Amino acid sequence: MEVAALYAEPKNWPVFSAETFPTENWRSIDPVLKAVEELLPHGIRVVTTTWGALGSPRAGTPSISRIIRERFGIPTVVHLNIQGKTRQDLEGILRGLHLDGLHNILALGGDPPVGRKDYVPAQLRHRYGSDLVNQIVNLNRGRWLGPDGEYTRDGVKTNFGIGVAGFPEVHPSDYRESDGFEASLKRHIGHVKAKVDAGGQYVVTQMLFDAELYLRFRDAATRAGIGVPIVPGVIPFVSRNQVARFVGPELRISVPRALEEALRGAGEAEQGRIADEHTGALVEKLLEAGAPGIHFYSMNQSAPTIRVLKRLGD
Repeated sequence: MEVAALYAEPKNWPVFSAETFPTENWRSIDPVLKAVEELLPHGIRVVTTTWGALGSPRAGTPSISRIIRERFGIPTVVHLNIQGKTRQDLEGILRGLHLDGLHNILALGGDPPVGRKDYVPAQLRHRYGSDLVNQIVNLNRGRWLGPDGEYTRDGVKTNFGIGVAGFPEVHPSDYRESDGFEASLKRHIGHVKAKVDAGGQYVVTQMLFDAELYLRFRDAATRAGIGVPIVPGVIPFVSRNQVARFVGPELRISVPRALEEALRGAGEAEQGRIADEHTGALVEKLLEAGAPGIHFYSMNQSAPTIRVLKRLGD
């Protein structure tokens, strides 16, 4: 539970974390390890590893997390989602993580594989991310799945720390054009609160490019009774093309108009300068507003994140 404990104490703030992801097609993980090694001297205190974005079936998340933890002695967070897994599958994964000493989980609903729906029978799987949080909490209490599919079997008590996700611009599945943004945000905040009420100890947000989006989300969460730390996610980008991969209605991520216009009219080198200045100013504003830390979507690259961290130290 090292990561949850870090966020629980304001004296530890700001906590800087960096996100990695498994390499595709079984390529070497050496570039991932190199990026982590380069990031650590600049203030990164936590490393997270994704399970596979947008339904990607990439494997290796637990192993990469264990290798990073053992090699660098830093807390690692395993992203774990419910997609394509029965409750028994998840119990087996969690048991393996516990045995490997991986005790920090980011519990996610996740994205189903493209073109597939209800590919695990409903009676065998979780429906929501809050169900996964509840399962982890039961394991922490020593309550494992019994033959009846309920948490009725006594077993070893685990000690997982639990983070959950939040979307400042509303999760795509919670957004309804007919309802409008405010009603959609209220719906999404309700789902985040369900995860926190189930046992989530901190919230990490989807990447954002505007500090006001974080503040609006944090204020809405506070009004809804969510009292855990909310950590903004930031991507240290380098170009307009990189930003374009994430922006749009599919992920519900937007870019300030002024930033988009500045990048559109700039050459490659100038785009890099604009990106660094924007990201640095964004992080400074988030921290000044009381954010407990920054989760950097580092994308297995170290240099852009290091430039931001160096700016903070100047």
